[in-house]
Amino acid sequence: MAIKAVIFDLGGVIFTLGEQGYRREVARRLGLGDALPAAYEEALPALQRGELAEDDLWERLSGRRVPLDAFDDAWEAHFRVNPEMLALAAELRDRGLKTAILSNTQASHVAIMRRMGVLAPFDPVLMSCEVGCRKPEPAIFRLALERLGLPAEQVAFVDDVPEFVAAARSLGIHGIRHTGDVAATRAALLALVGE
Repeated sequence: MAIKAVIFDLGGVIFTLGEQGYRREVARRLGLGDALPAAYEEALPALQRGELAEDDLWERLSGRRVPLDAFDDAWEAHFRVNPEMLALAAELRDRGLKTAILSNTQASHVAIMRRMGVLAPFDPVLMSCEVGCRKPEPAIFRLALERLGLPAEQVAFVDDVPEFVAAARSLGIHGIRHTGDVAATRAALLALVGE
C-alpha cells in the first residue's frame, strides 16, 4: 500500500543539527563554562514535554532569571534550514501527500521556527512541548496518526535518530533514517509512494 503522508523531524532533517554548539553558547552565557551541567540533560524530558518552563530551568542552573528569548540568536546561528529537505517536502505535497512535523523541542525554539515561517506548509505540526509527550514515546506517534487521519501503514516518518525511527517502525509506520543524504531519503520515500 502506497503511503499518503510523510512526517518529518526538525533538527537533523529540516534543520542542520547544531545542538552541541547551541548548548555550549547557552552554557557560556549562563556563566557555566563550556558545557551545560548534567542537570540540564536530566531536565530535558520535562522541558520537551512542556512540564518545565525554560526560564525556571535557566534560573535553576544559573541562579538568575533569564528572558525567554535570551538565546534565540544562538539557536538561529546553530540550526540552519536545509533547503533541499524543504524542497523534498514541497515535492511530496505536489504529488498529493500530506506532510507533517514531529519534533522534540521546547517553547522558545517553536516560537523562532514559527516566526521564520518554516512550519507553515506542514500540517499537522506536533511539537513535544505543546502536546505533552515526546519521541520515542508511542503516544506522540499515535497522536500524529490521529491528526493525519491515516493508519500507520500509509505513513512514513523521517528522523536522524535511530531510536526514534525504530519507535515509529514498532507501531507499523514506515521509518526512514535520514543520514544527511537528501537523495537517499528522497529515493526511499518515492519507493514508498510507488514511483
